[in-house]
Amino acid sequence: MKYLTTLEVARELNVSKQTLLNWLYARKVPEPPRNRNGYRLWSPARVSLVRQLIREGRLHQRTVIHREPVDDPAVVLEVAREVSQFLKDAQIPLRRFVRELNQVYKRARPQPKVKPRRRT
Repeated sequence: MKYLTTLEVARELNVSKQTLLNWLYARKVPEPPRNRNGYRLWSPARVSLVRQLIREGRLHQRTVIHREPVDDPAVVLEVAREVSQFLKDAQIPLRRFVRELNQVYKRARPQPKVKPRRRT
């Protein structure tokens, strides 16, 4: 699969690169995965998702940066497909990916404080 750069995607969508980045920062568009050099990897599926969001008029409203999670089923499904394709392209075993994901989750989740038991 050929991945596109952010500039190539912006040109294809007929918007400026900064507009596309603003949508990413505002979390109106799901963040694409990055390669080892930190460059975003835009798959054709993700570009079509952004194109669909534009057609629906969901991106050209005033952009306000917020931290709400995106739980739109169409977005979740597209991200799942993209992660699957990314793992295949990178030849990363699913078990390894899940193991790493669990470690990241454990580090990000606050650990509950355990009170010592008192003997009676």
